[in-house]
Amino acid sequence: MSFELQTVAYSVLILFALLMIQGTLVPLNQGLAWGLGSRDAKRDTTSLQARTARTIAHHMEGMWLFVPLAVLVELSGAASSLTIWGAGLYLAGRLAFAPLYLFGVAYLRSAAWGVAILGTIMLAVPVLAAVF
Repeated sequence: MSFELQTVAYSVLILFALLMIQGTLVPLNQGLAWGLGSRDAKRDTTSLQARTARTIAHHMEGMWLFVPLAVLVELSGAASSLTIWGAGLYLAGRLAFAPLYLFGVAYLRSAAWGVAILGTIMLAVPVLAAVF
């Protein structure tokens, strides 16, 4: 499996970890009975729960950009040192972004996001070059 596709798998693992954190926070903050119930009655969430939900949403948005590009790089044979570095930057950025966002660290989380976006762009360059 190419490094670009391996980073897709690692990105899925990050998402899984974030979902497990989110799932753990529900019984800790709203109670096990509410968490296992229908959740019809609204309960207030903590700021950590809200940040966890936003972290998951941000991660999925990043995956929506990155995953198709990684697959296109693989299928088109466009893999190069540029795409390998791009995939590595994407993964490093996502690995840094998640805890930084969860713990509310300003500025550094934006830098980590920028690293991940730069990596995504590095995968997009050869794909778009083949199209245009």
